Amino acid sequence: MRRGLPAGALALLSVCLLGLSGCTSSPPTRFYVVPSLAGAETAPPAAPRDLTLGVGPVTLAPYLDRLQIVTRASRARLVLGEFDQWAASLQDLVTRTLAENLSRLIPTDRVLLHPWSRTTEPDYQVTVDVTQFDAGPSGEVVLAARWSILSANEKELVMRPARFTAVAGRQDYEATVLAMGQTLEALSQDMAAALLTIVQPAPRSEQSAPESQPAVARNRPSNQRPRKAANSSSR
Repeated sequence: MRRGLPAGALALLSVCLLGLSGCTSSPPTRFYVVPSLAGAETAPPAAPRDLTLGVGPVTLAPYLDRLQIVTRASRARLVLGEFDQWAASLQDLVTRTLAENLSRLIPTDRVLLHPWSRTTEPDYQVTVDVTQFDAGPSGEVVLAARWSILSANEKELVMRPARFTAVAGRQDYEATVLAMGQTLEALSQDMAAALLTIVQPAPRSEQSAPESQPAVARNRPSNQRPRKAANSSSR
């Protein structure tokens, strides 16, 4: 008859197997959210507090539609963070961060996330189509998008392309996510500025100025490059 292993040998074998399994265990997954503006950066009231703003839809390039944080190893090769992931879908995180930023920059307490109920229609709506949102090998985060402002009847009032960059202070995922938040902050500021020009009427003095009155250019320091002037037809 064949005898089984002694009890001591079985115990030793169990300990060895446990040790091997401990050596091959995966590191814990880290989860991130895109940070919004700090509370101290809330703007003074510049628009009616009862203004209702709808945020969305926000669409992302298909390569960003995943939980893993995407970075670039080169212009053509992407890297997925196996153990560094978003706490929710990136589309939802970007939408909520933009909504929080705009609520502070306008400011307004009435912000709706797309899709909203038909019984509550926004006064204005912002839509965003993100074509790039990642960090390259140098740690520079790039946000490229096209955004629009729509009226209550969905008429397009503003449509602009945007490209913002921010450099992460460290070569790690947390620093990358913080830099991504900075680019969304810059996008939010542009959107808020455009929206406020629509909401706030022009001063009466500007509305009644004669058309023939030439605009006066402000003096610039000698070391400051002038902006490119718009073409105008001679009269």
